[in-house]
Amino acid sequence: MKILLVEDDSTSQLMLKTMLAEHQLTIVDTGEAGLESVIENLPDMVILDINLPGIDGYETCRRLRLIEQTKSTPILFLSCYSDLEDRLQAYGAGGNDYVSKPFDINELLSKIAFHSITVDLQQQAAQELNSSHKLLIEVQTSAAKLQSISRFIQATLFCHDIDTLFHHFFKTAKEIGINCILKIESKDGIEIRSTSYEPSVLEKEILEMSRAIERIHSFGNDRAIFRWGHATLLTRKVGDMIDTLALFMDALEAGIKAVDSESKLLEQVASLEAQNTKVRKRVTDLFGQMNSELRNAILSLGLVSALDIEDEDRLQELVEAFNARIDTELNQLGQNNQTMKDLISDLRTPPPELQGLMDISTDDDDDGAMLF
Repeated sequence: MKILLVEDDSTSQLMLKTMLAEHQLTIVDTGEAGLESVIENLPDMVILDINLPGIDGYETCRRLRLIEQTKSTPILFLSCYSDLEDRLQAYGAGGNDYVSKPFDINELLSKIAFHSITVDLQQQAAQELNSSHKLLIEVQTSAAKLQSISRFIQATLFCHDIDTLFHHFFKTAKEIGINCILKIESKDGIEIRSTSYEPSVLEKEILEMSRAIERIHSFGNDRAIFRWGHATLLTRKVGDMIDTLALFMDALEAGIKAVDSESKLLEQVASLEAQNTKVRKRVTDLFGQMNSELRNAILSLGLVSALDIEDEDRLQELVEAFNARIDTELNQLGQNNQTMKDLISDLRTPPPELQGLMDISTDDDDDGAMLF
């Protein structure tokens, strides 16, 4: 143990130095020196005389108990006083034990051994508390990171272009403390962006050549590559987040596929709308042409004179009725397209509880530089 002896008697110092040779012994001869020494040496135990030059042992003990590092350090009084009153004062000042001079060697060694057990238990408890504290911090940190990943998963449901996906990805990467480079391959091409500085030529080459490696590849000084179907991530310090980043990449991959699928769906709706417009125009033209040819046929057959005004009105009403029915059917095609657009718009609109999450305009985070 590291023992601090505060004793001004040279004979006692010599005896104790010999007796406690197996321990790391620091000897001072005043209470003031003892108070200074504890800050530097952080002893496991203090052996303290009462009669000292300057402040006495009682006051020294009281002050030791006010110091954070020695508030629970075992303090053993060693004094020529043996009365009950002296022991009460020592105990009241914060002492743990008391040995009278001339002291019995076996008694002193026994008490030191007893308190050394207390010291060991305190140190063990402190280590366990420190380990528990570290574990709690790790659990809280892990929970916070998973919460950020969870928010990103929700965000991908309402990201409708690759630029928005990049934004939310890097926002989440910064929240979980990841410095990285991300390459996304979509139907619109390839984009590479970074959370901070512009990637080096070597980093770009590694991303381009990463198709030849496995899904997750750790290398070098705590670096790793995550290669998914449409996205490749190069992390500059992966730490213990391999599994967390794999989940992160799963969410990103799903988001990229959703963006591509939605884009294809919108293109198909636009194509159908264009086709419907053409069909509507052709049907309208054909129906107009039919009306014209029908009238010409009636004229050519000499049926006009056989029709009275009432017959002509009925014929016109019939033509207009069919025209209206055809127009209604054509309008229904347009309404179907609009219904599809409205449905897509509803899917693109996040619920109120996610509006703040998706509001990019309120977020000043840098999304990284687009390289190409």
